[in-house]
Amino acid sequence: VERQRLFDLPRSAWSDYDTSIMSAGGGIFSRSAKSIAISPEMKERFAITADKLTPTELLNALLKAPVDLLWNGGIGTYVKASSESHADVGDKANDALRVNGNELRCKVVGEGGNLGMTQLGRVEFNLNGGG
Repeated sequence: VERQRLFDLPRSAWSDYDTSIMSAGGGIFSRSAKSIAISPEMKERFAITADKLTPTELLNALLKAPVDLLWNGGIGTYVKASSESHADVGDKANDALRVNGNELRCKVVGEGGNLGMTQLGRVEFNLNGGG
């Protein structure tokens, strides 16, 4: 219902999302925020110890969170191999938040976006127990 409501808006943004239907402790956060308060629920679910993080730090922590599925549905390369440099990846915009395949703690990565992982990043993830 909410997805349809947003779709039907002439122009929608994440700020239009009805946060009352979110899980306790969840939220929608701007990447331009100076810092984001980490709720107790977020700390527990994503194994975060800090009380607040910058948006980049939060994204980095979420990429490394112990979850079943890491879904990449956007644009950008967020995972590389430890043997690769950020320059090798060629996606400077995400250098600060990118992680190595051996740092992922998810069980499975789903790629709905384009080039979310380098090929060597995929191999490294799989060699370290990823599926």
